[in-house]
Amino acid sequence: MTTFPLEAKKIIATLTPEVAGRVHLSVYDSVGSTNDMIKACGAQEDFHARVVLSEAQTEGRGRRGRVWHSPPGSNLYCSVGWAFELPLEALSGLSLALGAMVAEALASTYSVDLELKWPNDLYLDGRKLGGILIETMGERNGVQQVVMGLGLNVNMPADEGASIDRPWTDLRSAVGQEIDRNTLTANVLNVIVPALQQSHQTGVVSWLDHWRQRDYLRGRSVTVDGLPPISGIASGIDATGALLVDTADGIRTVAGGEVGLLSIEGAP
Repeated sequence: MTTFPLEAKKIIATLTPEVAGRVHLSVYDSVGSTNDMIKACGAQEDFHARVVLSEAQTEGRGRRGRVWHSPPGSNLYCSVGWAFELPLEALSGLSLALGAMVAEALASTYSVDLELKWPNDLYLDGRKLGGILIETMGERNGVQQVVMGLGLNVNMPADEGASIDRPWTDLRSAVGQEIDRNTLTANVLNVIVPALQQSHQTGVVSWLDHWRQRDYLRGRSVTVDGLPPISGIASGIDATGALLVDTADGIRTVAGGEVGLLSIEGAP
């Protein structure tokens, strides 16, 4: 049982006045998924800057409908609803930008140096620490409604992690002590909310430079699924956040897909 249960009052007390005055924050014991809770608010005026956290998820998911393992009282399951005053194309690369924002928050709070795997994974020492799921709800009243889900392994019980089918780690292992998820949540929101607000003027392009500094795949041999699959050397991202792959036929631009490592020999 966690010694740091999520408490809305504690989170709000740790937010900056600017962020505390902007967000509408709710904490639940258990939900199907935090993203779905936000989506249910889509027709309401307080969708914008709506933040939902839960101690557990019974239907947590990642990209392509994958199950996101969500044991209770251990990790961070957080979703944010945002109404962007931007055309949809200006939000290309949002999952990368959000990953960079979270990485900056963890670096400043815990001195943890994350790497970011295109398009939405957060890695630490070659193991997955978290992921991001972006879901668009379309335009309403001239703005784009977007749901941004964040899952972070924080204080993962070892027996729970045994069922995860890929190398993983958690924040507690990196820091060396149990993490207060209230402080963690507040510090993440203190970074991402002002950054998202600023994006109404600048878009998310500036955060792509932060992402490039943490590019986990760059220089590695990769394959991207498809018909046919694309294989080559990951060579960063373009101005829209698309992956660049240096293939035998030249540079290919990949806007979406599942990326696997062919080899990590010689990778940075």
